[in-house]
Amino acid sequence: MTAGIKPADVCIIRHHTPERGKDFATLHDLWRADAVGFTRYQATQESGRPLFRQRKIWAAFVCPAPDETMFIGLFDATLSETRKADWLCDYRGDEPGDGEAVDIFTTQPRADLAEHAGVLRVDWPSENRRSWARKAEGLTLRISAQQPATPAALLTGDALVAALERHGFARTRATKKLVQLRRGDLVVYVKRETEARPLVIHPHFVDIAEELRAIGVEVPVPARSYVNSNLRAFPAYHADHRATEGRHGFAVGVGATRLGALLDLLERSATIPTPEGVVRAVAPEEDPLTERERLQAARVGQGEFRDRLMIYWNGACPVAGVDHAALLRASHIKAWREATNAERLDPFNGILLCAHIDALFDRHLITFEDDGRLCISSSVSDENRSRLGLEPAMRITGLDARHGEYLAHHRSRFQP
Repeated sequence: MTAGIKPADVCIIRHHTPERGKDFATLHDLWRADAVGFTRYQATQESGRPLFRQRKIWAAFVCPAPDETMFIGLFDATLSETRKADWLCDYRGDEPGDGEAVDIFTTQPRADLAEHAGVLRVDWPSENRRSWARKAEGLTLRISAQQPATPAALLTGDALVAALERHGFARTRATKKLVQLRRGDLVVYVKRETEARPLVIHPHFVDIAEELRAIGVEVPVPARSYVNSNLRAFPAYHADHRATEGRHGFAVGVGATRLGALLDLLERSATIPTPEGVVRAVAPEEDPLTERERLQAARVGQGEFRDRLMIYWNGACPVAGVDHAALLRASHIKAWREATNAERLDPFNGILLCAHIDALFDRHLITFEDDGRLCISSSVSDENRSRLGLEPAMRITGLDARHGEYLAHHRSRFQP
């Protein structure tokens, strides 16, 4: 089995330790139950190790049992910084690197072989049992006879409904094509007549698409909304190209072995931390989000405000074209501190921008004319303009007359 990747570019990591963690018995349990924590654990490495710094692709494995080695995915790895970690190890609960400086990497799951993550078992060579990281070349990993390398079948139709019911969900509504189920505040839908990503979850969860992929959930690339007027418990979908209002969710696929981990992640991600406290991101029909919750979420660029910008701008930054949800920011045109509550929630007071463009826009180092033409501050040097991919002739499309008042306000703060 190959993904067309040169072995010399790959570092193989086998996460294993005989020591029980603070909250989890094994690193496999951490991977299964806490995608964010495992990602941070894997991305934090001993300072200065050439194997990690030089190999830009990591092939990661965990051990579900002492004699099992399971593939969990390929990751692009880039050294972000070297410093003392300001968090406790997500597995051991102590200071990473014994309180000394560590290498902190940015890791992104790759699509290559993603269908085998959480499924494929390999026979790890006995002579390498003690090694947890090594070069890929020269290491032959045979597919285990106990579980061949076939993708886990996705749950579909009645089987998916039954599996959700075993996890405590109850049917609350059904049509010929859709079944609505609920557990607490968490509502999901099952598409009855399709095998392609048949589970529909709240559109808020588009933002955790990479975390879902990391635990073996099938998600669309790029992550995007699924629109269906019968998703009555989910937010309205307004788009100029649609004659009628729809509803939208996020369609995913999941196998039986990953369903529990998916539901756990959804529960943990159903709220948003804000400076004023934690607020709900999803809510049932009979207890909708309050204006206070919507405002607090909008203040940190989350919640319904972000969802509506994701729809309006088709899930991509109009300047850079980036459509990776984790890199996109719901940027207010008229700053939060200057806006009324109504303006803070108005989607025409927002543009979906990738992180570096958002930083420039927030500091009024760039702005836009009503026709979309980009204006760049003279304080941004030619060298940095080139590094940032900024060109004076750039123009964004998609602006509406309703953006005009907000853009005029932003231009009044622009630093020419």
